[in-house]
Amino acid sequence: MIAAVVEAFQLVISGDPALWDVILRSLWISTTATILAMVVAIPLAVLLGTVAFPGRWVVNTVVGSFQAMPAVVVGLLIYLLLTRQGPLGDLRLLFTSWAILIAQFVLVLPMAVALVTGRMRDLWRRFGDLYRLDGASFPTRMRALFVMAPGPIIVVGLTVFGRAISEVGAAIIVGGNLEYATRVLTTAIKLEVEQGKLAEALAFGLVLLVLALIVNLSARLVTAALPEGDIERK
Repeated sequence: MIAAVVEAFQLVISGDPALWDVILRSLWISTTATILAMVVAIPLAVLLGTVAFPGRWVVNTVVGSFQAMPAVVVGLLIYLLLTRQGPLGDLRLLFTSWAILIAQFVLVLPMAVALVTGRMRDLWRRFGDLYRLDGASFPTRMRALFVMAPGPIIVVGLTVFGRAISEVGAAIIVGGNLEYATRVLTTAIKLEVEQGKLAEALAFGLVLLVLALIVNLSARLVTAALPEGDIERK
């Protein structure tokens, strides 16, 4: 076991091409999925958090329920969409990195919407009357979210990224775990364990652990730099 750990560190330090191919692919897929999810989630969250309309609680309930959707189910749904017999089969995206990106986007979008909506609802409960008196438009409400709560928005983005890069089920179903094509950190770990290559699996695991630590540390730093108390002064 100790020898496997030592070999894993050596693989990470040596700059193994196969290892870095997986790392870089994982980073760009999860980062892009996170950015797209946040771009879609923020306006939806402002709508759900500040505009009263019939059935809003139903929408919020559905969004909250989708947060618990298993990754394998998301992968299956995307697979059915992208397979040759599916409605998007002509795009030929199945078993490509783009398919994994789509699956991760669908997986993390409900989380992003729910978390940002919660933050927006709190802000609107505290300061909504002031904006209503000014007749705040929808773009103004969005700007208020960024001005008054930039820290929580960044933390939500980091949380969503952590969820995206750590999923495995959807990536295997729609990506196929193809070397130098669709292999990401989580699927690489699964493959190496199945093949009995503990050192390689540990190397991928160490990278994933470091990324998790970086995300957690970044969230703490953002929270410390942009504390909730600053909202009152803004």
